[in-house]
Amino acid sequence: MIDTLTEALDFAIAKEKEAEAFYTEWAGKAKNSAVQKLFTELAATERGHAETLERVVPEELIAEDAGDRTDLNLSELLVDVEAREGMSVQEAMIVAMKREEGAEALYDRLAGLGGAAGALFKRLAVEESEHKRRLEAEYDEHILTEN
Repeated sequence: MIDTLTEALDFAIAKEKEAEAFYTEWAGKAKNSAVQKLFTELAATERGHAETLERVVPEELIAEDAGDRTDLNLSELLVDVEAREGMSVQEAMIVAMKREEGAEALYDRLAGLGGAAGALFKRLAVEESEHKRRLEAEYDEHILTEN
């Protein structure tokens, strides 16, 4: 089970680093200052998440009653909207919302394993949910009202 948990942590860390790179790139591309600021803040937050996850020890994830959950079904949590060259800020914000939704689901699943790190993953799930809410609010204010 430790191998599966290590893979889950590695997966989560990689996703946080991808998210940081995505937000950094789009902070530079967005013309609207509020969207730039939001993407810059999200990049910093995702960097912090990756750093936090890098400190987690897989043995801390195992709850005494977790049983043998060898398949965490991480593939179900992959975002089906791909970032692509030349996409608009509107498309970038949609991708960002989907990424945050996937990250929230990942952390909810990891929190379900229990153990000492369960509270950490629940907190990360709540933070990802808040990111999605902020993106939705900015999208509503700056994208929908401009179209």
